[in-house]
Amino acid sequence: MTRYGFVASGGGYRSFYTEGVLVWLKRNEVPLVHITSTSSGNNIVVDYLLWDPQTEELPPVLTRTTRMNATDIFHIFSNFLGLRPQLLPTGTHLFTVNKDKCRKSLLLDEPERRALLGEHLETLRWDIRATNLSKRTGHFFKVNEILKTVDDASLDIFMDAFLAGITTIPYFKAITIDGDYFIEGGYLDNTPLRTLFEDDEVDEIIAVDFTDYDYHRELDKLYNSSTFSLPFTSIDTHLLVSDMQLSLPNARVFTQARLINDMLEAMGRRSVDIDGKRYYAKPVHVLRPKDLESMTISLQDSSAQKRYFELGQEEAATLFSRHDKGS
Repeated sequence: MTRYGFVASGGGYRSFYTEGVLVWLKRNEVPLVHITSTSSGNNIVVDYLLWDPQTEELPPVLTRTTRMNATDIFHIFSNFLGLRPQLLPTGTHLFTVNKDKCRKSLLLDEPERRALLGEHLETLRWDIRATNLSKRTGHFFKVNEILKTVDDASLDIFMDAFLAGITTIPYFKAITIDGDYFIEGGYLDNTPLRTLFEDDEVDEIIAVDFTDYDYHRELDKLYNSSTFSLPFTSIDTHLLVSDMQLSLPNARVFTQARLINDMLEAMGRRSVDIDGKRYYAKPVHVLRPKDLESMTISLQDSSAQKRYFELGQEEAATLFSRHDKGS
């Protein structure tokens, strides 16, 4: 049976699409043995690993999302961001994150959820991609090593890694770990494939890529807006630039993945050692939903998250339908 690695890319509330894919894979018993994630993808993976499909129709945060009343909107903001506005703004960041409250909002204080997390990590590897800003290098936090036992002490370390993987500046203050500043992995690698290529237990890779977005259209919209709409156009422009910075490097990531596969095929080999690491040839199946908005949660459009989730299920089914026909 084919064993899959899965990449939960960053993408704001687009990541509900990713959760749709994961739920479809679970319901259809597709074996996942290794997941990598960054940014909002981290939130989705936590929700997925805290899900008991035997007793719950959907993962816990997703359940609240599809219901979407005013109380749920508050909880979803807490779950995704764990954010609190600063009482005394400094100008360096808009929000602070209370680690204890964030851990609680993620349901990691509940003994039953902790047990589920530990059980799922026995059969699946999870790596969180972050950026060490002090050293200007990417960094993978290996969650299975951090959570060998799921208790208060290990979860405290895990929350540092989790928050490092979702911290986007200047919205949040960079996370400090061992004296270094960490921010989310998307600044260098929004689709972290590397450790999946290094894992000989992964036969094929499924990746979600949110870069199929019409930036030309969005810039036209901003440039043609009224000059009297400041500061709203400034905020929209800042969000768009942030989205471009975090997602456009994906093209380079997939080029490197193709290069590894093409190189191994040309060499007639299944694996190759480069700089002390072994990389294996693996087919990469990329899901590219078109024109999903990164920030969609609002009272005006409270159904977007549910639509994204349903689209993820539909496109996962289509992917495997094509895959089965090809095989």
